[in-house]
Order: sequence, then structure tokens, then C-alpha cells
Amino acid sequence: MIPFPKKLQRSPQLLLQAAEEKRGARHLVNIAGWLVVGSVAVMFAVKTILFSLVSMTREGNQTPDMQTLYLIYCISYLSLALLPILYALGSSYSPEKLLPFQKRKDTGLSRMDMLFLCAVSMALILLANVPVQLVAMLQQALGMSGKIPDMPLDRTTTTQILYFGYSVILAPLVEEVLFRGAVLGCLRKYGDWFAIIMSALMFGLYHGNVGQFVFASLIGVILGYLRVRTGSLLPGMLLHLLNNLLPTAEAILLQNYGGNFSEQFTNGYMVVFLIAGAVAFLLRLIVKGPHSFAKLAVPRDRTAATLSERLRGLFTSAGGVAVLIYGVAFSIFVMVQV
Repeated sequence: MIPFPKKLQRSPQLLLQAAEEKRGARHLVNIAGWLVVGSVAVMFAVKTILFSLVSMTREGNQTPDMQTLYLIYCISYLSLALLPILYALGSSYSPEKLLPFQKRKDTGLSRMDMLFLCAVSMALILLANVPVQLVAMLQQALGMSGKIPDMPLDRTTTTQILYFGYSVILAPLVEEVLFRGAVLGCLRKYGDWFAIIMSALMFGLYHGNVGQFVFASLIGVILGYLRVRTGSLLPGMLLHLLNNLLPTAEAILLQNYGGNFSEQFTNGYMVVFLIAGAVAFLLRLIVKGPHSFAKLAVPRDRTAATLSERLRGLFTSAGGVAVLIYGVAFSIFVMVQV
């Protein structure tokens, strides 16, 4: 397949090929969309069942204590990975293509390459908070709160351990299996960058509020790139974990030690990783030269259909529209409630 990004340059044969690719991409977006929506539905169903079981053991309308609440969150969130794992095992794709854990030596990357990618990617993930702040300011200017909903938290040790496990360990592992595993993996047939961007958009919509849509979409591109270039979900899981560690530790420290200590931790955390990313970039540039970055690139998609034509599947497939409706509906709900 040969890239012809401009429609005027495409011959009748390439136009036919582009039409076939658009249909194929739309079909895979439909599958990916229903994977996301189905996984969310399973999670909500499990959560509802668990809440019902807990309520049966309590008198009247007594609400569950915080520890029970987080146990329910943890168990129900694990179920988010059920459909992607079943799809990886039962689809025409091999499990290694949808849930890859490729060895570094098979990707042509050295240990220093991997360290460089992780350091720079983590710095970029932290910088993704900047446009989120701009979106929050815009929402406030329009009369909305611009706040992202917080998880409940108290000072009990058990609650904080469960909160940490849910936010820092469980969420990154499960979300990477779904979005960078099954969703991105099934979309790669029609281009790596198509799969990276589409899975990132679905990842953003999944979070169900405007601020997190912007942030999750941006980091979804970074994590998707890592998944494709390294051939493994592990680097993305690690950086996703480190990203979630910041707000989680900040919330726990705020609860236990107050705002000053929490703010100092946040500032120190960001400074360390931003400096590490900048130093890694400059060292590679100076020591190995600009040409050394070429081996880290994900090649441009070689398709007759343009990227925008393939991305339209989000709006023209039932699964894609279902994800859109879910993301937009929850975003509106959050803006009204917060």
C-alpha cells in the first residue's frame, strides 16, 4: 500500500483501495467501540450486583463504609479487563498481538533506548497537565466549575491502602489491557498511527469528563506510541502507574499532613521527572546526535485512505458512536453535578 494523502493525487485504483480501507477501518472501530462500551457495562453490572449484595446485609438504607466501598470499586474495576482478555483469547488475532509483552531485544531497542523513552515520555505525560489547566480555566470562564470529580477518602489506614491499590496499581493495569491491548491491537491492521490516535480518543471519552478527556487523550497517544514501538504493554503500564501515583499520593498526603506538605511533594515529583526527561533528551542529542532519534520513530501509515478518512469510523460506526454518546453524556452529567 502506498501513501497518497491528497485525494487529487489518487488514481481510480487507489480510490477503490481507499474505499476498502475506510470500510475496514470503520468495521474495526465498531469492534473496538463495543469492546469499550461492553467492558464498561460489565464493570457497572458487577458494581451494581456487589452494592446490592452489600445492602442486603445492612439494615435500612445504611451506606457501605469506606473500606467496603473501595473493595467494591477494586473488584468491579477488575471486571473491566474481562472482555478484552476474552477477545484476545477467542478472536482471530493471536493473544500476543492484542496483549503483547515482547522482549526488548526483539524490538531493536537497547536498555538506554528504553530508559530514554520512559524518561522523556513521563516528562511529556506531566506536561499534558498544562492544556488541562487551560480547559479548566475556559470552563470557569463559561460559568462551570472546571473541576474533576474526586474519589472519597478518609484517614483510616485500610481505606488509604485500598485507595492506593485501586488508583495506582489496578487502574493502570486494567486500562492498559483494554485500551493499549485489545483496542489498539485490533485497530493496527489499518495503520499504527490510526490505532494509536483512535485508541487515545476512546481512552479520553471513557473517562467521561472534559478535563480528563483532554489529558487522557494526550497521554493515550504517548502510551500508544510506547506500546507500538516497544512491542509491550509493560512500559505503558509503568508510566501509567507513575502518572496515577502523583494525584493519589497528593490526596493521601493532603489527608494526613495538610496542604503544604502535599504541595511540596507534588512540586518535587514534577520537577524530578521533568528534569530527568530534559536531561535524557539533551544527552542523547549531544552524545548520539539527531540521527539517533530515527530508530525510535513509529513509521507513517502506508495506506491509500488518509488518517482523517480512517478516523471517521468514530462517527460512522455503531460502536464508535456508542463510545461518543457515553463520553459526551457523562461529561455533561459531571459538568452539571460538580
